[in-house]
Amino acid sequence: MIDLTPAERLVIRRRVDFVGRLSDNLIHLGPFSLGLDGVLSWVPGLGEVYSVVAGVYILVQGVRAGVPPGVLVAAGLILGLRSLATVVPIAGAAFSDVFTAHKWAAAMIVRAIDQQVERDAARSSQAAYGARVVV
Repeated sequence: MIDLTPAERLVIRRRVDFVGRLSDNLIHLGPFSLGLDGVLSWVPGLGEVYSVVAGVYILVQGVRAGVPPGVLVAAGLILGLRSLATVVPIAGAAFSDVFTAHKWAAAMIVRAIDQQVERDAARSSQAAYGARVVV
């Protein structure tokens, strides 16, 4: 497990959440949302580059935060599916507009970081009172 302070984990959490929102959640149209990823997906080449770079960033931050491998694999599969979808002309770009993979993957990693922060807080609270920590 990577040894980070709660403050460092929260910085990573904020960054991952920001990239997820930037990618897939800037403009709301009823039940749908559109972000930088959806807009750039219509520009050949640029959409793929952005999708891969943003996806890798989210995953690397998850690794840095010590997110469990199962969460990272699931997030990676979602992001990989999104990136592969753009291979299909027009339909791939339309798919990336509604398939908010970056937002979903970021939310998974943010949830895992939140759970880590809660466990860390419980450990430090129990340690402060001399209780035995069992996690």
